[in-house]
Amino acid sequence: MSGAARARLLLLLKVAVTVGMVAFLLSRLPLRDIEEALNHPNWGWLAASFAIYAVSAVLGAWQWSLILRAVGIAASGAEISRLYHIGLFFNNFLPANIGGDAWKILDLGARDGRRAGVLGATLLDRLIGLAALTLLACLAMGAAGMLDVPLPGVALVLLPVGALLFAALAALLSRRLGAVLVALAHRTGLGRLAGPLTRFTEDLARVRSRVGWLNGIFALSLGIQALRLLTHLTAAWGLGIPLTGAAALQLTVLIPLLALSLTLPISINGIGLRESVSASLLTWAGLAAPQAVAMELAAYLVQVAYSLVGGIMLWRRRRPGNGRDRNMAPPAPGNL
Repeated sequence: MSGAARARLLLLLKVAVTVGMVAFLLSRLPLRDIEEALNHPNWGWLAASFAIYAVSAVLGAWQWSLILRAVGIAASGAEISRLYHIGLFFNNFLPANIGGDAWKILDLGARDGRRAGVLGATLLDRLIGLAALTLLACLAMGAAGMLDVPLPGVALVLLPVGALLFAALAALLSRRLGAVLVALAHRTGLGRLAGPLTRFTEDLARVRSRVGWLNGIFALSLGIQALRLLTHLTAAWGLGIPLTGAAALQLTVLIPLLALSLTLPISINGIGLRESVSASLLTWAGLAAPQAVAMELAAYLVQVAYSLVGGIMLWRRRRPGNGRDRNMAPPAPGNL
């Protein structure tokens, strides 16, 4: 089967899974119940949710730019921010969460032949973000335990996931891993990958010994992830859903669990999966299932609305007569 045929088949499977999960959810949770939970919005709180997410996105672009510069990628802050926001737009409007990252790597990496460096920086950025989110959830889980706030047993999965993410970060920055990957490429007849893999590890080696800098980036990421958690809580208040302190603490654990489930590439942009998991998981925080679904739907729509900023940036770049206009098809992947 060709690569294009395989991609079409995977897309069809995702569509089938998405439709199936939405149908299953609606068979258990009538649409009118979800509509009722959305019927009385507080636009002030929803605007606050949008503003909080916007700040987190601007800081996220800054974090990516700091990592890029640390590995030696030369690009202006404005250009990096523009690519980051276009990536957000692609993540929400292409049928795969990898779309935005792939665009950023291909677009920025092609300019100076440094795709390996952009790939390494983007992967490091993603792993740091997930590790920071998981750490926040684990800290909240510890606080919940001390305060006798109940949580589902599945929350304990955060501990091995967190350990795995930190191990992945350590491996990514490991000098030995690079040598192992290059040797493996030669042994398996993939010698053509040895050069890109060598460049990949050399680029990441630039930050390996900068412990203080890495700690600063991780602290920044903790702040970004805290803001994104707050986006969900303010979306709940925007729908008039009352949250006690205990419920907010529970959601600080449960929402990261939901986010981790959405990294599974089994549906179109998490549609169906997000709502199904919300209806069963977030009810531990005392929410009715329609409220849980409505809260996550509102938070998702806030993110989609903000990602339109990237769509505007993309449109402005493509306008005829724009000095920056160029063919928007990403360059062929080729070698990293």
